[in-house]
Amino acid sequence: MDYIVSWILFVTALITPIVAFEKPVYVMPCSRSDPEINACIKNSFNHLKPYLRDGLPELKVPALEPLNIEQMAMENDAGAVRVKALFSNIIVKGSSNYTVKEVRSDVKKLRIDMRLTVPRVESRGKYEVFGNVLLLPVRSNGEFWAEFSDITAIAKVYGKEVQRNGVSYMDIDKLNIDFTMKGARFKVKDNLNSQNVLGEAINQFLNTNANELVQEMRPAASQSIGKLFKNILNQAFSSIPMNTWLLE
Repeated sequence: MDYIVSWILFVTALITPIVAFEKPVYVMPCSRSDPEINACIKNSFNHLKPYLRDGLPELKVPALEPLNIEQMAMENDAGAVRVKALFSNIIVKGSSNYTVKEVRSDVKKLRIDMRLTVPRVESRGKYEVFGNVLLLPVRSNGEFWAEFSDITAIAKVYGKEVQRNGVSYMDIDKLNIDFTMKGARFKVKDNLNSQNVLGEAINQFLNTNANELVQEMRPAASQSIGKLFKNILNQAFSSIPMNTWLLE
């Protein structure tokens, strides 16, 4: 009897890890020894698109279409635009329509650099801004709408291996993002300066100087976006063992 119990426990111990770490349908694994591993990683991230669109509840990864952001802060203290901005109740559409174009990786160091494009992103929500633009004091709050087109982004992922219960996972230690875009449009409904003439003047200024404003705010925006997506990626990678998506 003891022999039978021991045998059952032994077989269970062998089977359990296989069941627990069964490869999910949204994971397209890559091999460390693959000479085309960069292409494999690129295909893996592109394979994720339809799953990220609707979200992955089992990994606590929110849906990207639309992406709901409770709050995002930005601060720019250099150049002609020196402002602090707080955005809230943000709804973003279009971010799931990304395409990873190029990947450079160092799997030993868990470094992944990606170049990706997004045709169009639209966002709306509430805002509060104060500071100086072209030496003029600015204070405003209200609702905003923005559209960005032909976006190219560079994402640099710095990972590290961590052990939990004898299983290896990747933790995103740092995520740097930079981006360029060919078009930007803005519209705000200012609650402080609600007069029609002044409101129209603000919107005209924003759209006339859209490219310059984006350039000035790019470092602050890149930092905030990087922080947001670092948290999203860590939710995913902290739940998937490394040997599920990165094979020996």
